[in-house]
Amino acid sequence: MALVTLLLLDPFKITTATDAASADILNRILAMYYPNDSQEEVVVVFIDDDYLSKNNLTWPLSYKEQSKLIRKILSYQPKGLFIDLLYTHDRSSNNDSSRPLENVFEGYGKRFPIYVPRVDGSAFSENDLFGNTVPVAVQWFGHDTFYPASVNNVSTPAFALYEQYCEQSDSCSPLQNTPPIAIQWGMNLSTSQYSLTNNDGCLINQNAALMSLKVLLSEVFWKLLPEWRQPCAYSTTLPPDYLETTSTEGRALLSSLIKDNFVMVGALIQGARDQVYSPIHGNIAGVYLHAMALDNLLTYHNRYFRPAPNVWRNIDLADITDCLLFLLVFMWREKVTTHSIAGLPLNHTNKRFIALSAASLVAFVGTTVFFFSFVMNFQPINWVAQITLILTILAVKIRLFTPLKTLSSKLKGYTKEKNK
Repeated sequence: MALVTLLLLDPFKITTATDAASADILNRILAMYYPNDSQEEVVVVFIDDDYLSKNNLTWPLSYKEQSKLIRKILSYQPKGLFIDLLYTHDRSSNNDSSRPLENVFEGYGKRFPIYVPRVDGSAFSENDLFGNTVPVAVQWFGHDTFYPASVNNVSTPAFALYEQYCEQSDSCSPLQNTPPIAIQWGMNLSTSQYSLTNNDGCLINQNAALMSLKVLLSEVFWKLLPEWRQPCAYSTTLPPDYLETTSTEGRALLSSLIKDNFVMVGALIQGARDQVYSPIHGNIAGVYLHAMALDNLLTYHNRYFRPAPNVWRNIDLADITDCLLFLLVFMWREKVTTHSIAGLPLNHTNKRFIALSAASLVAFVGTTVFFFSFVMNFQPINWVAQITLILTILAVKIRLFTPLKTLSSKLKGYTKEKNK
């Protein structure tokens, strides 16, 4: 009973930490197998410091420069455009009128849905700059690492774009009573990415099984091995400079990337870092969170990964399952204790029983994780703590460290004799 209470109360958030580790490790492994069915349907136009330097621009981009960039994107007829930039200040007093941007929204907003973050306290009224756009929510609290469907009755970008997709497609229906997304990140680059950027520094998934082993080794021996990370984003990333192309081949490539696909404009600038954490990439530009959430929806539809449902207050089904598994592990510990009485040598039969029962328990935990994640589509249970506890008990019960203790004792005896 004391164990169950500790697990549910989670003092010092120790259980929460191992929960996160369990989800992140599984996410890294599954990233190598993530289906790329929808990878070409979401394109990110990414503004960074290199783009600003090459074009002698400053940040924030003037409304005139933004209007030029957005106009070029819309000229290729995307299915929808999300602009991950916050419009809070009227800079007209600094010779930076918002009128060019308003003209773009007015000219294209009725033909192509344009999604713009809703900002409380913005200097712009809904009748001018945002009059021909769709508001979305990009700031939220209280959802941990999950991606919510809406905030204060305003849809988040991924869900708003997916709703548009469903309205225009017979292959899905709008989601109802939508829980947040436990985002599954992908690792492999799209085929189109090799025509856009130099990807020499990116990880290439040549053997998924071997890379899965590397991930596990890097997690276990993280103090000795370099951290496993994919430095390149999964979503197809289009440098803004490519929009300037006038060649036939370049325009054909842009058309194939943008036309009838979803486009997201985002930025990551030194001094104005909009970053999120990805278990695959580490810190990454915030626009990729929205792109990956939309990719999850387009790939899995209503079968996307989600948090386990709450049972009572902040206690969810995963917590209950963890408690039951921990109780099972401790019952197993009491059972194998009778086969490993302290001070008596273990025979072959006892060792085999303990080892096989431990393997069976690990297999049961693995089966539970599989059912929880791939049948119920919930974020995984705390399998890291479960398996670590099982292996620790196994090592103690079969006296795995007994030879080391014997060797240590002999060395101490040898040292004493030598000192005499």
